[in-house]
Amino acid sequence: MKRIKKGMPCILAVTLFLLFAVSVQGSYESTLLESYDSEIKGIKNINGKFYAYVVLLFNENPHFVNLIQKDSIPLKIMSQEGFNIREYRNYLKTISDTKLKSFARTILSIYLEPKKFSNARLAEIEQHLIAYNIIIQFTREKSRGTERVSLNYCIFGKKIPITINHPLVKFKEKIYNIIPYIYYDEFSTSNSTFYYDMIYINPIEVENDFVIAQKILSGENVSSYFFVGSKITSDITYCLKRAFANKQKIKDEIWKMFVIHELTHKMLNNNFNNYDQVTGEELSLCSTIYSNPYLGLSVMYSYINYNSINPHRIAASNYITFIAEQTAKNHMIKKPELIKYLDTALIKELTKKYFNIRLDELR
Repeated sequence: MKRIKKGMPCILAVTLFLLFAVSVQGSYESTLLESYDSEIKGIKNINGKFYAYVVLLFNENPHFVNLIQKDSIPLKIMSQEGFNIREYRNYLKTISDTKLKSFARTILSIYLEPKKFSNARLAEIEQHLIAYNIIIQFTREKSRGTERVSLNYCIFGKKIPITINHPLVKFKEKIYNIIPYIYYDEFSTSNSTFYYDMIYINPIEVENDFVIAQKILSGENVSSYFFVGSKITSDITYCLKRAFANKQKIKDEIWKMFVIHELTHKMLNNNFNNYDQVTGEELSLCSTIYSNPYLGLSVMYSYINYNSINPHRIAASNYITFIAEQTAKNHMIKKPELIKYLDTALIKELTKKYFNIRLDELR
């Protein structure tokens, strides 16, 4: 879910990510949680080193190698032609595991002799790399009669199949949640990512909203907290109390809200090549409201409470205008707090209608 960033330094972001990733609890993805507990160990391990040298080889990028050991590859070495191949071969000499060494040599062969590898074989190797926590996609490049294999993406982490269905559209392709084991800028906040089959849900954001909901239900003061980037208003409090009146499966529902939001963006990206932020936020907002009306409305009230005019606030305003017009209660445009008192069946009906209208406009 796209949040308004507060300028958190990268080091602090990494620390918080690891702390929350390890501590996240709940039933919403047992495999995901197990991976947090047992496999987030940073890059300073056998798999992490393998990943770092794969990135070095194909992208001539020593960043991750230097994370493992500072200045392993100084700037002066990078100016030498073929330094990436030489350093990768030096890395091969350090591998003691026979199986890994053989596989690492195969990776070097892909780089040096790409014509020996069919697309089907490359796909097999991509799947094999998953066992080393390397999520990769090879791509072929041809230029002036030469051919090389490059990386469309290469991520150190794990991807878990999304089991939650979108409430308003069907996905033909399998979508995965990416779990990075190290910090990447593009995975700092929940988003639908640049990759067609992956989304990213930030556990910090899920945990934050879960804690807020718990505190509100317990009658605690939440004036210093931010829910979906907004100071908590009486409308947000009301909706969260209604959404979780039974106090059960709070984290499950918040997780589901994030997934549905990002799946909506993914659908727009993949099926319509649409990256318009307002459209994305409108349809994502509709999707979350339709799935869980009061939880979705709490997000809407957060959006309209943002201080600056941005796609989230515009999307919420457009939704409010539609609801006001459809119910012939135009005063709701200036008093959106009244929407939360509408019958939930009516809210779902009108929300689905608005979703379909906006989607039809893209077809």
